[in-house]
Amino acid sequence: MLIKDMPIKKILLSQKAYLIYFTVIYIVASIFLFYTAITPPKFDIKAGDVAQIDIKAPKDIVDNLATQKKIQEAVNSVNPKYDYDENVAQESYVKLTDFFNKLRNIRKSNAQPDEKLNTLKEILPIKLDDQSLKTLLSAEDNTIIAVESLAISTEKATMSRQITDDALSGALSSVKSVIDNSDLSQDLKPIVYTIISSVISPNMIYNTSETELARKEAAEKVEPVVYKKGQNIIVSGEVVTSDQIQVLKALGLLKNNSRIDIAMLSGIIMLLLLSLFITVYYINRLNKKVKEKNAYIQILYLLGIIYYFIVIALKNINPLLIPSEMLALSVSVILDPFIAIMLNTFFSIIGGMMLNFNQAFFIMSIFGGTIGAIKMVNSKQRIDFVKAGIYVSAVNTLSILGVGLINSNNIVSVLENSLWGIISGAFSVILAIGLLPFWEAGFDIITPLKLLELSNPNNPLLKRLMMDAPGTYHHSIIVANLAEAASDAIGANSLLTRVGAYYHDIGKVKRPYFFKENQFTDENLHDKISPDLSTLVITSHVKDGVELAKKYKLPEDIINLIREHHGTSLVKYFYSKALKADDLCEEDSFRYTGPKPQTKESAILMLADSIEASVRSLSEPTDDEIEAMVNKIIDDRLKDGQLDESNLTLKDIKVLSKSFLTSLNGIFHHRIEYPEIENNKAEVLQ
Repeated sequence: MLIKDMPIKKILLSQKAYLIYFTVIYIVASIFLFYTAITPPKFDIKAGDVAQIDIKAPKDIVDNLATQKKIQEAVNSVNPKYDYDENVAQESYVKLTDFFNKLRNIRKSNAQPDEKLNTLKEILPIKLDDQSLKTLLSAEDNTIIAVESLAISTEKATMSRQITDDALSGALSSVKSVIDNSDLSQDLKPIVYTIISSVISPNMIYNTSETELARKEAAEKVEPVVYKKGQNIIVSGEVVTSDQIQVLKALGLLKNNSRIDIAMLSGIIMLLLLSLFITVYYINRLNKKVKEKNAYIQILYLLGIIYYFIVIALKNINPLLIPSEMLALSVSVILDPFIAIMLNTFFSIIGGMMLNFNQAFFIMSIFGGTIGAIKMVNSKQRIDFVKAGIYVSAVNTLSILGVGLINSNNIVSVLENSLWGIISGAFSVILAIGLLPFWEAGFDIITPLKLLELSNPNNPLLKRLMMDAPGTYHHSIIVANLAEAASDAIGANSLLTRVGAYYHDIGKVKRPYFFKENQFTDENLHDKISPDLSTLVITSHVKDGVELAKKYKLPEDIINLIREHHGTSLVKYFYSKALKADDLCEEDSFRYTGPKPQTKESAILMLADSIEASVRSLSEPTDDEIEAMVNKIIDDRLKDGQLDESNLTLKDIKVLSKSFLTSLNGIFHHRIEYPEIENNKAEVLQ
């Protein structure tokens, strides 16, 4: 059914929905814990207080106030930009010469003094008071020539300089000095100064755009005032300034400031989502086991959350005490060493960031977790955890020692510090072992240690099989040996296959004497019932086995092996018997309900079960007879399509055949020979 056709309630309660819920919870929790771990402590302090401790910058930050002051100083230091205007000097000279030309013309005229005075007042380009004009009109020609000469020379000398608005007063002071030092009479000097000062004006025009550009460039060249990460913002004992308070406020270090560091939060989200994406991508491409069971993903999420809590709890005690390798050890046992190494790398990076990029922790976590994941491959006993812990502790110690020797010359301190690696390794192993029962019970996860517990003959269900169906128990032990060796040969999970073989026929304890291996007399109960009923009894041992397995809380992986070990194969003996009585009987009524084997382990168990039963029925078989029987069983299963869904390749099947032959030659002993139809009977009664 398509999702769009499903009821909303069913969608919300589906496995995919639960996976989304877990993912969202993990992301939110991870972001919160990560942010909490790297957020620096807040301080109750204000301007004017005396600092009681050093307050350091938790990350690089620009002191905006100090930077603005530097920028303003740089801008103020830029001199205004001017453009020289040569027309100003020209206009000044023309104005001055025009003044003296008109003065001479009026002086030469025959007009009365009063008329001359009035005319000068109207036509002169430079305005003077009446007394000054009278003095110029009454002066000797030589005096006027001297005045004109001094005025023009002074004007030229002055206007040849670059005169800005600010420099104008200085230029006029120079003019006054020249006039004061001249030979003119005292009554003419003020008049000449007035004339010259009237034509002197700034010849440097302020260039607004160039000035602003220069100021902008100067501002851009200013290096920001930065507090580097770890640098003291406030030193213990000093009086706190308002500028320092502003820096603390920008960093969110004040208790009355609840501001969230958006940049930090964005970085955390980015890194966590990136690590999650790479992990999901890896699993989707390279590891089908995780995708087949949501419980594995839930465990990975929970391990991540536990990791964060441990880091936060121990970071202020001693970072090197953190049992970071716990995650790698656990994932390697539960899932896969390659996933364990990848996740260990990611969490080592994240943990290092949470610990202010502690080098020793980061290197210890990377190296220790990697060796731990490798050592836990194919671990089958709790002692393997101890061995892995020894390796992890040794690598941790050497990692801390190596980093310490690089960063310090204090050998004694480095050696003492490296001992924390031993404690971290031991702590990691204890946590990993302690959490295993929780994963196994809470998420129905099967681990090598759980499988070993199930393989113990004292297990209640195995003891019941041994007591109620001893022949089946013996058969299961031989099948387990065959299946384990075959699994090893093709790289399947041999321990899972072996333990599954122990329990695969557990349903036979319900009606043990209907199965050939438990019939210790010549009486055969099937001779008294119809082939249809015999088939129902024989095939029911699968359903009965599943029910017993659930009752005794066996892991789902074992239950699947019980459910699939006959697939949908045909109960040939009773089908053949039924055909003799009724040609119209349907073949499907004489088949197991399935499903067909879905994994390599199930397929191997199916083949081992059938091969053991068939070979056991042979009397004093030769190697050739065993080989022929093995090939026949495998060929029958292939033709019947029983292995189509198991992921076995033709190469795997060839290797399995050789393995079965090798194992049978080692464990075979003489059996009673049955006629051909009895071979089928012996096989199907298993």
